[in-house]
Amino acid sequence: MQTCPKCERELRNPNQWHNCVKVNIGDLFKNKAEELEFIFDRLLAEIIDWENIVVGATKNCVVFVHHKTFLIVRPMKTQLDIKFYSEREQNDFPIIKSLVLNTKHENHIRISSLDELTTEIYGLIKQSYQMS
Repeated sequence: MQTCPKCERELRNPNQWHNCVKVNIGDLFKNKAEELEFIFDRLLAEIIDWENIVVGATKNCVVFVHHKTFLIVRPMKTQLDIKFYSEREQNDFPIIKSLVLNTKHENHIRISSLDELTTEIYGLIKQSYQMS
């Protein structure tokens, strides 16, 4: 594990390309619905203990990396956009969009309240983690 001396972001490999901007995760939630930070904290608490997780903030999202990126959480004004990956296309609720990306599918879920963060969503994220 390497730490960028400029932005202090943890990186898997030396000289790994990254968006080198120092961002505090809390700053991503400024001027957003208050509930979003609670949703993110609950999501983070569930995932942080998974093996070999690196969490970093970019200028507009939080990136979760195992061997590869498996989850991206982007705070919007009133929703969290949760992006994760799967081996096949996902069209069932709560998925709002599923796009082919090389050999995998990029899936998006948007949630705005804690009760929308279900065990099904955790399961989809765990599958993405296991793929990475």
